[in-house]
Amino acid sequence: MADRQQETSVMVSIQEILQDAQNREVEEKAEAERRAREQEQRRLEEVKAKQEAEAARIRAEEEERQRREFEEQKRQAELKAVSEAALQKVKMEAESQARLAEIESRQEHERQLHALSQDKHKRRLTLIAAALGVVFFIGAIGAGVAISNISAGKARAEALARDLASQKEQVEQQQTALRMQLANATDPATIEALKAQLEASQKKLVVIQQQQHDTPRGPVGGGGAPRPTPPKPGGARAPCNCTPGDPLCTCL
Repeated sequence: MADRQQETSVMVSIQEILQDAQNREVEEKAEAERRAREQEQRRLEEVKAKQEAEAARIRAEEEERQRREFEEQKRQAELKAVSEAALQKVKMEAESQARLAEIESRQEHERQLHALSQDKHKRRLTLIAAALGVVFFIGAIGAGVAISNISAGKARAEALARDLASQKEQVEQQQTALRMQLANATDPATIEALKAQLEASQKKLVVIQQQQHDTPRGPVGGGGAPRPTPPKPGGARAPCNCTPGDPLCTCL
């Protein structure tokens, strides 16, 4: 009887051990499946994060490319506008000087012809003819100087436009580099320094743009004395006190 009870107790213990082993096996299998699901979930999340990061990078590169294209188009348009304005200014000044020189030459020629019509002596006629030749010679020299000044003014205007455009492009490139550094900076001191550099660069850009807008507006050649205003035909004239037939008189 005691042997049978002992045998029954052993069988129960064996069954319990087997049951525990089965339970542990089931738990270990469930734990392994859970870990596998977690690893797969992490892997999917990492893949998704990489895809999102790649998409963000592509978007940022495209936006940067479009921004650079826009800045380049804007720079080209500003350079063209500055160049056209400078050329138009030089052209207008040249036309104005040419008209003024023509008026002065015509008036001088008319004065000399009038003096010739009043001169009854051959000697005086010869002197006036010589004076006319000198006047026309000086006028030719003045025309040559005016043309030279126009060419020099045009070259200076073009050189100034190119120099300002180059300076502006350098400052814009510097601003782009500073913005990229500022976007990646984490140190507060570095951020403040980059902001200060960016602000100084922006001020410099404003100065350059103002210089592009305020191109010189003086007469081409610079430094020359202003030409006298020619007398208006048909206006009131001062009384003439010259001796009739005087070739040096300008009021006859």
